[in-house]
Amino acid sequence: MIERITLILMMLFVWFSIAQKKTPYKAQWQFPAKDTSMKVTLNQQKELLASEEDMTWFKDAKLGIFVHWGPALLETDVLSWGRFGDRPGAGKAATDGVDPEVYDNLYKLFNPVNFDADKWMQHVKDFGASYLVFTAKHHDGFCFFDAKNTDFDIMNTPYGKDICKQLANAAHKAGIKIFWYYSQPDWHHPDCLRENHYENYLPYMKEHVNQLFTDYGRIDGVFWDHLATKYWQWDSYHVLKQLKIEQPGLLSNSRVGFGWPDDSLRGDYENPEQSLGPINHPRYWEACLTMTDKWLYHKNGPIKPSETILGMLIQVIGNGGNLLLNFGPNGEGEFVKEEAEQGYKVGAFLKQYGHTLYNTRKGLLMGGDWGASTQKGNILYLHFIEKVSDNSQAIFELPELPTEIITVTGITDGFIGYEINNNKLIIKFDKNKYNNHLDNIVALELKENPKNYDRIETWEAKPVSSLEFNASSSSFSKEKNNPDIIYGNKGNVFSEGIHLKSWWEPEKNDQAPWLQLDFKTPKNLKTILLSENMRSHSLRKFSIETKDINGNWKKVYTGQTIGEGLRIKLNGNSIRAIRFNVLESIYTTQITAFNVYE
Repeated sequence: MIERITLILMMLFVWFSIAQKKTPYKAQWQFPAKDTSMKVTLNQQKELLASEEDMTWFKDAKLGIFVHWGPALLETDVLSWGRFGDRPGAGKAATDGVDPEVYDNLYKLFNPVNFDADKWMQHVKDFGASYLVFTAKHHDGFCFFDAKNTDFDIMNTPYGKDICKQLANAAHKAGIKIFWYYSQPDWHHPDCLRENHYENYLPYMKEHVNQLFTDYGRIDGVFWDHLATKYWQWDSYHVLKQLKIEQPGLLSNSRVGFGWPDDSLRGDYENPEQSLGPINHPRYWEACLTMTDKWLYHKNGPIKPSETILGMLIQVIGNGGNLLLNFGPNGEGEFVKEEAEQGYKVGAFLKQYGHTLYNTRKGLLMGGDWGASTQKGNILYLHFIEKVSDNSQAIFELPELPTEIITVTGITDGFIGYEINNNKLIIKFDKNKYNNHLDNIVALELKENPKNYDRIETWEAKPVSSLEFNASSSSFSKEKNNPDIIYGNKGNVFSEGIHLKSWWEPEKNDQAPWLQLDFKTPKNLKTILLSENMRSHSLRKFSIETKDINGNWKKVYTGQTIGEGLRIKLNGNSIRAIRFNVLESIYTTQITAFNVYE
């Protein structure tokens, strides 16, 4: 009898193990609504949407600062995801990380003695931003406010003071808009997305939300982070409806849970992460990008230079979005000096040229290899950020505009003039001055407001097919980083705006890395697109060489930074091969795109 019971138990264990393997991890965190009131109609969903008037300041702002922070930095550089254990709401289980017994007790050592909320707000201003998004509670459950229903908060650290209260007060004093980031999933709470979720966790969460949006004065927005969950699991409809009563005009991002009657209308705007977002999306959006390769403080992280941040900012604004740039303060509560220095440079540029970006909308001319456009009233600003090679002219052809041009003015020096020829708007620059500018800006005063017309495509982004060349390199670190890998990714196209996850990476001991394309038949190339891994903008000097039809190599361009989506203009002459040379790289070189266009 005992043997039989043992056998049955063993069979049940095997069956359970197989069943667990067959069930996707995230499926266990998704379950029905507690009652029908948590499910809504499309009309109810639309009631939650912000008005155009509510959205105006946000669309005018263009640049926000994101801050990820927490006691986790004492042990790891990965906030929440650096904790081992179950991850309710996530798509994958943890395979490594800090033991929960250690991670969940780090708050007892957290003492940011140099935290100064007023200084943080001055940083925001100096960087050229006008709003701050702060992680009041991330997935790990730690609260940066005086939470009334848990001891897992800032009040029970050696620091012992309400960070959210200080930030809210400082923001109000400085005229900075403030959002609370709040993660609905909570990996510390024992009932979150488990058996007693509706009975125990949801009331706990609602108490937090009520406190954060009623006890700290004016709060301008909420940044949710739902992971792979459903909106009804957080009673999102009723929670958001109440928030918009408590804080009229409050904005909500899109991460309020999946499964709405129309998931394309989740929240008031979209949140692409670690990508530049789409060229012509019907909704407004905000690209969330990191200053280093991590969201949390990373002592030796690869810091993005101001040039690449500004390049991304210009593309984002010209294509209908805001840039939310993340900084990770250290354990003492200070912004990292080297990161802040790049932020100051961004602010300095915006102080000089921000009038062509702030308070604008995505331009009549869609972004392309040349750059992007913005518009304000009857003024259309053209932002030329494409670099010009040694053998090319600083002359750009764009589609003719559907309304009369009254005047054309160069905002940056080097603009020579324009002409309309063969249905093309041709803009000319002094080549000797052109490449000295990060952004070459031209203002066109138009007879009619450009918003009266449909946007115009300026570049059909079809790179030379990988079937038409052989890719080779000086070396590659692993098989998954061989040069062919980046050509199998449809996302390696500027207009896609996709977070590219494949890259060529040379061996660490490669002293002169290069990546080369040999064409099966000669190509008349006009544009090169180079891009680095969004998390590691490493290049500080590089060159481009081309091989002509007689087999002679010639250097045609030398540059410094690449970042995300750098384009280089060529003269269109016929060539047999093209080579990208890494001359100086201060972190790990990771190239996600080396595409060429005829």
